[in-house]
Amino acid sequence: MVKLFFDAVVFGLTLALVFGFGPVFFTLLQTSIDRGFRSAAWLALGVLSCDMIIISLCVLTSIRLVTENDREMFLFSLVAGIILILFGLYTFFHRGGQDAYQKMQDGMQAMEQAGVENPLPEKAPSWFVFFGKGFFLNVLNPFVLLFWLSAVAVTAGNFDGDKPRTLLFFAVTLLTSFSCDLLKAKGASFFKRFFNPRRLCIMNQTIGICLTAFGVFMIVRGFVKFL
Repeated sequence: MVKLFFDAVVFGLTLALVFGFGPVFFTLLQTSIDRGFRSAAWLALGVLSCDMIIISLCVLTSIRLVTENDREMFLFSLVAGIILILFGLYTFFHRGGQDAYQKMQDGMQAMEQAGVENPLPEKAPSWFVFFGKGFFLNVLNPFVLLFWLSAVAVTAGNFDGDKPRTLLFFAVTLLTSFSCDLLKAKGASFFKRFFNPRRLCIMNQTIGICLTAFGVFMIVRGFVKFL
């Protein structure tokens, strides 16, 4: 059980610190800067809720499949590996994070040129606006579903299809990732100074290479272990 918690925390930190710098991250930062920490927290909660629903559906529909026999385990390893390779290539070539960063910078520069010292409006939108924004920003990204599907398939296989342990693993993972998102929102001004297009490009390419390599590893592991 201790190992389960440790692995889940490590996976959550990996998601937040390695894979968590795409469009959602910069939307979170922009919301924190423009609307305040509380609004950004509601946005992060929307993302969390979306992930919870997707993972729950993946767990309920995939665990039976990955525990039937070695052939099905191999097919899941193959599909998960291909998904990760595609996700890695997409991350390597995609400019989504850089475009979101540039949009945030343009917004901040426009406020500075207009002499706006406090961008917070007198009456901010209701909490469900930011919650819904985070939820739909996440759910409309097709690679979120593909990523969680592959992650659930691998994790369920490691736990021999044990649903409670699989759900507990992802609950701790999401809680860890959500906590990191709150820290990102709180430190929005620091992150805004750190990033630039060149650093984002290098980071995206590094992440893409790692995901592709892990996808290849999963396919090779499936051939060796299940065939």
